[in-house]
Amino acid sequence: MTEDHDDRNDHPTRREFLRRGGSAVAVAAGATAAGLLLYDPTGKRGLGRPAPLKLKNYFASIDYGASEPHLSVARGRDVARMVSAALEPMGGMKRFVKVGDVVLLKPNVAFDRAPTMGATTSPALVAEVARLCRQAGAKKVIVADNPIESPEGCFAKTGIGQAAREAGAVVMLPSASHFREVAVRDTPPDAGRGEILGSWSILWPPLAEADKVIGLPTVKDHNLCYASLGMKGWYGLLGGRRNQFHQAIHEIISDLGYMISPTLMIADGTRVLMRNGPTGGRLQDVKAGNTIVAAVDQVACDAWCYENLLGRDPAKLAYLEMAWEKFGRGQLPHRLGQRDWQDYKRRGLVAEVNV
Repeated sequence: MTEDHDDRNDHPTRREFLRRGGSAVAVAAGATAAGLLLYDPTGKRGLGRPAPLKLKNYFASIDYGASEPHLSVARGRDVARMVSAALEPMGGMKRFVKVGDVVLLKPNVAFDRAPTMGATTSPALVAEVARLCRQAGAKKVIVADNPIESPEGCFAKTGIGQAAREAGAVVMLPSASHFREVAVRDTPPDAGRGEILGSWSILWPPLAEADKVIGLPTVKDHNLCYASLGMKGWYGLLGGRRNQFHQAIHEIISDLGYMISPTLMIADGTRVLMRNGPTGGRLQDVKAGNTIVAAVDQVACDAWCYENLLGRDPAKLAYLEMAWEKFGRGQLPHRLGQRDWQDYKRRGLVAEVNV
C-alpha cells in the first residue's frame, strides 16, 4: 500500500511541470512507439494497419443553454434522492437521455473491493442512474469498465454488476476482441504541449453503440496524480500496456478528457477515500462525503470535487490546467472545460441543494 503524501499540493505549477516533465513525456512516447512496433497481435503486419476509428461527441446533441447550471451539488444520505436532486436544476435526466437512446454508464470498477472502501463507485449510484435513464426512455443501458483486477471479481465484489442488472442495465465485461484502435486526435501528439495519445486501443463496442455516455466516477485520493476523479476514470476504457502512462500521468489524464466528450458527469462523493488511493483497504481512510455532483463540464466537476471533497487546491493540480489548455477556453465546439469552478459560481451557474 502506498503511503499518502503530506506535501501533495507542493507539486509544480503548469510551466514548471511542462519544463521538468518533458523527459517523462519523451520516455512515455518512446515506450508507446516501441511497444507498437514490437507488438503484432494478428500476425498481419505486412498487410498494413486499418485506419483508427473515431469516437462520437456525446454532448453535441444536447441543447444546453449558457445560462443554465453547469454544475449541481446535492447533499444528503439517500443516494437516489441526491441523484434526482442534483439533476433537477439541470432539467432532469430527460434533458440528456431521449427515447430510444443507448446509454453507456462508465463507473469506476477498477478493484476487487467492497463498496464501503471507497475505491469504486457506489452500486446504489449506478443503479439509480440506470433506472433514471430507463425512465427517460433509453432502450438500452450499458454498464462497462476495464478493471485493473479480474473483471468478473471486480463487478461482483463491488456490487456494481448485481445493482446494474437489477436496474435493467446490461453489464459488458471486457474481452480481448472488444478493443480497437481509436483516434484520440487528428494530428500527431505534440509532446511540447503535453500531448501523449495519437491513437490507442480502446474498449470499443459500448462506445460505438452508445448515443450518450455518462461518467460515474468515485472521488478518491491517488498516489501518483493526487486524485482519481472524472477524467482519470476514462483510463478504464484503455487497453494495451496502459501502465506505461504512469510516467506522464497528468498528460495522459488531460488527454483522456480530450478524448471523451461525455454527455454528463455524475460524481460519487457519498464516501471519499482520503488516503492510500487508488486501492484503499482501510476503513479509517474513508470519510463520509454524503454528496453527489452532476455536471456538464468534466474539468469543473473534477476541480469542485478536488477542493470540496478532498480538501485540496485545484489550482495546483496539473492535469486540470493541462485539460483547460487542450480543450477548454471555447477552443472546440460542443466542449466545456473550465479549470476554475468558482467562475461558474460567480456567474450563477452552480446549484446546491440539501435533501
